[in-house]
Amino acid sequence: MPMGESIRRFCDLLEVLSCFQDYVEELQHGNNELIIHRDVSTGNLLIFERSDGTTFGRVMDYDHAKKAKEKIDITSYIRNLSALGTQNLSTSSPEVKRRLIRLLIEDKLKREVDDEVLHRALKWLFNTDDAANYIIDVAKFTGLGTNASVEPLCLSDMGWDEKDKVDKWPDFANRKHGPGERTGTLPYMSGDVIARKTLHIPPGFKSPPPFVHQAIHDVESLFWVLVNLCLTRKGPGAEMRREELDNDSPSHTRLREIVDELFESKNDETLKEAKKSRHEQWELFGDEVVAYFHPYFEPLKPYVLKWWNTLILGYRFRGEEFYNIHNHILRILKDAR
Repeated sequence: MPMGESIRRFCDLLEVLSCFQDYVEELQHGNNELIIHRDVSTGNLLIFERSDGTTFGRVMDYDHAKKAKEKIDITSYIRNLSALGTQNLSTSSPEVKRRLIRLLIEDKLKREVDDEVLHRALKWLFNTDDAANYIIDVAKFTGLGTNASVEPLCLSDMGWDEKDKVDKWPDFANRKHGPGERTGTLPYMSGDVIARKTLHIPPGFKSPPPFVHQAIHDVESLFWVLVNLCLTRKGPGAEMRREELDNDSPSHTRLREIVDELFESKNDETLKEAKKSRHEQWELFGDEVVAYFHPYFEPLKPYVLKWWNTLILGYRFRGEEFYNIHNHILRILKDAR
């Protein structure tokens, strides 16, 4: 294979989106084959050129990858968590649960909801209040919470595509990896990985679920690569670092602080605390990070925020956005193009 170029040397925004779509698809393919990369960073994301001049992205360097032995049943996996005493179980019948959830949602959103949506939410969260809050939060994140439509909420409204059904999942918890619990390139590690623990406690859990490096963590690492590009680059090409990062202009002090805290600090604890803070105050990500993107990346801002919100939904509820993270991000990238 010919030598590839770093993603930092992209030629335009369309190439950025196209390559990131390729990266997500490759991570998804690996997950389907029971492989998780565990070291997604700018150095491992390359651009290659085809014979016809078009380009494509590839994820390289699987030195830290881990392969599971098998896939396990999702429902059994979630119930095993409850057996460990982490998630509260409701003893109500499915019919009673759906009726209660429907009442809660219609009260909050002033809108009816399809049975399929209720059924899908209850697949992940057994408690009625938790399942209702999950649906309500997804509706708010997608803008449906203020939608005056009289049509009932359906799977497509929620971004829960019918073909996204997941019944089995790679069992990475029972597969040993190399030395150390934490792997990857520090500035691009997900919040959970760099903290070596689960940062978000899903509703209904009495304590944080045990930390296991999962697919969503690699997708978050990919997200941080994109954020790094948007904060530090001023456009396409090789030598396109923003001048504001290397001068002492008082007007750009906060930009330099953000880049240092998230990516360039020599102090590991600074990087760790910055990621933890972003997750703890996830609602402020737009104002405190995205707002500082270079103007060249202005068209990407709403899609970066959608990506962030999807990650947060995945971590907070451990539902569709956790186990179908690749498909959710692929839809966002395709919409951006």
